[in-house]
Amino acid sequence: MASADTLLPHNKEADEDADMFDDATDGPASSIEGGNNINATATDTLEKSVQQQLASNPPPSALPTGWFLKPSQINAPGYYYYFNQDTGECSWELPETASSATAAAAATATATEAVSQESLNATAAAAAAAVKSILKRAEPSTSESNNNDTATTTKPPTDNNTQLAKSSAASSSRKKQKTDDREKHREKHHHSSSSPKEVRVLHILKKHKDSRRPASWRNPKITDTKQKAIADLHELLSILSESSSNPKELRATFEELAKTESDCSSAKRGGDLGFFGRKKMQPAFEKASFGLRVGELTRDVVDTSSGVHIILREEQYRSVGNCSKVLIVHFVRWRGVSM
Repeated sequence: MASADTLLPHNKEADEDADMFDDATDGPASSIEGGNNINATATDTLEKSVQQQLASNPPPSALPTGWFLKPSQINAPGYYYYFNQDTGECSWELPETASSATAAAAATATATEAVSQESLNATAAAAAAAVKSILKRAEPSTSESNNNDTATTTKPPTDNNTQLAKSSAASSSRKKQKTDDREKHREKHHHSSSSPKEVRVLHILKKHKDSRRPASWRNPKITDTKQKAIADLHELLSILSESSSNPKELRATFEELAKTESDCSSAKRGGDLGFFGRKKMQPAFEKASFGLRVGELTRDVVDTSSGVHIILREEQYRSVGNCSKVLIVHFVRWRGVSM
């Protein structure tokens, strides 16, 4: 029986490849080892160079907590600024580190303590001096003991000083009297004008779908909500507020807006309702009208069953030509004519 060696032919080319492989292995291994030595030397040189550069030009210290460096996009494009995400603070200057801030705070506290100590010392010295002065004045002198019956008198003022003092006192008294009279007159006038029997107002009415009669000359069928009507009046109030300092301009603006925006038939008269007394209007409208001063505009809308309103109060008395009713009454009584 043939052996395995005789059955398998010997491969001479495989042996040659193995020899070539062994020779090649020896060659590259030695070259790789040499390359590693070169790389180690270069790495050491690079580390030393980096260390030298860091020693000559050290990097900036770390920013304090919460600070970041951000590019400027509006004020100075191409530059960077510092931003604190906790406080929202921005700065072109490098913020202080925690250690420097602590040192500054400590220095400030030390200076404050020194100033406080100096202030306490000065206060103590002033108090001691005051006590000594009081004790010295309290000691009876020889001259006082020998002249117990002698009274100390104050030098009387001169005639000029007396006259000036009297004149000043009289002037102050007259000014005070005039001020009191003005206050009384103002209170009396305010009382009479704050509770009149009749008032005259202009108003702008905005109806809505929940109004008592949701229709007007402007719109035969109103479908707006109450919130929409209130918002429209608020816009008109903002327009009128621009003329609040000028009564004539305020009334002219109010009349123009009423002619185009009011859902009341008084719109053709600029919103003028004329004079009316108490219990002639709906309670909320009456309260707001009688609560206004002459020339005053409501600050908010007035809500009634008819809709929502803004109101401007006009003159207090009925006008007849160029004279008021009150002036005519006084004139007739002066002439002795019975009414």
